[in-house]
Amino acid sequence: MRRLASVLLFALAAVLPAAAEEIRPSQTACDRAKLPGRGYIECLERTLRAADEALNAAHARALAAVEARADLTPMQRTRWKNVLEESQALFVRFRNFECQNVAPYEGEAGRIGAFEQRLACLIDRNTARARDLENRYGK
Repeated sequence: MRRLASVLLFALAAVLPAAAEEIRPSQTACDRAKLPGRGYIECLERTLRAADEALNAAHARALAAVEARADLTPMQRTRWKNVLEESQALFVRFRNFECQNVAPYEGEAGRIGAFEQRLACLIDRNTARARDLENRYGK
């Protein structure tokens, strides 16, 4: 058991630095250096609207993919769609809590509580969830 735990910790330690260096969707969409002040926030707001739309579309496609499964009984399709809806609701609840309460502390020194951290978090979470749904259910 100890060996398994140490192997898992080693694997996690190997992955964490790579994940920390990953460029987030919110970073590629809006460059603070090129969009100072309100322009940067407006860019984040536009990007968030687009990420919301992409997430909603991916979720709708996932539901449609389940509905199109001819190999399932109507009861199985209904159950799958219901738990997919519940999963989405739980994701939204987690995303909102994380982005409202945790992300503001992740800003640069002296910028704790920055509104932009919340927007960036929402963009990143929505983009990741939409990609996950697309990978699992298709585009």
